[in-house]
Amino acid sequence: MSFSSFASAGGAAAAASTAGGAAASGGLGSLLSSAAGGPVGLALGGLQFGLGLLTNSANNKAKQQDYLNQTAFQDATTQFNSWQAGMNAERSDLNQQYKYWGDTVRYNQNFSYTQQLRAVEYAKEAEQAELVFNTRASAAADYSNQSSTLAAQMQERAMSEAVAVQQYRYRALQSSAAYQAAGQAGNSMDRFVRDFDRQAGDYAALKQIEAGLRENQYTRAQQSQVATYLSRYNSQQFYMRQPYMDPIAPFAPLPTLVTPAGPTMRGAAPSGNSLLQSTTAAMGGLNTALSFGSSVNKLREG
Repeated sequence: MSFSSFASAGGAAAAASTAGGAAASGGLGSLLSSAAGGPVGLALGGLQFGLGLLTNSANNKAKQQDYLNQTAFQDATTQFNSWQAGMNAERSDLNQQYKYWGDTVRYNQNFSYTQQLRAVEYAKEAEQAELVFNTRASAAADYSNQSSTLAAQMQERAMSEAVAVQQYRYRALQSSAAYQAAGQAGNSMDRFVRDFDRQAGDYAALKQIEAGLRENQYTRAQQSQVATYLSRYNSQQFYMRQPYMDPIAPFAPLPTLVTPAGPTMRGAAPSGNSLLQSTTAAMGGLNTALSFGSSVNKLREG
């Protein structure tokens, strides 16, 4: 609806009002025309009414356009927030996957290094075990040889002493028999025979004492060999491996939860020309007409 149509409608209404006032003098139309200052006031009131309707229509269109702009911006903002939340979740997942990959690489490196350290410890243990075995085997062999040598020496010495005692007794008996065979009788012969027997007994007693001393010496020598064997046996100990703990494997990351966009509220769209706006425009036109009529009446009275 254009301004010219409203102006034409206002002019037609003013002409109709003038014709009605001429036909029915003293009526409501005549009173309104007189209060409005004639047809001109009525025309001005009609123009004001049309202008009010146009202004209200323009304001309503501006409000509707602003509502459309705000709702479009709200929809775009909601879509952008949803997209940004998804993008942030994807970026977070990518960063976590990259971190998990790096942690996995470091874990494999640490695990390989731990296995190398364990291999070194096993090598040390095997080398030390071989050394312990060789040392103890050598100590046992040396102890066996030394002990056998001492026992053989003891046995040979004992056999030699036994032969010497037996030969000494044999010579004593031989001397005693020879003295008796010489035919010498009396106390002197008995005394010589007893002296031979005493010498043989003394020699045997001395050899027995000497054998006891050799036994003690042999025992001490064997104890010394045992002590030497134990010292060499314990000179090397087995190697105790140093324990190493396996590194902790990284945990796979969980997917990032997408944070939803916040809720929004949308009001009702603005309506078109309402009855209240039309009434307000009509009252504005009437007020203009009455103001113009009041000014005209004052000029007439003056």
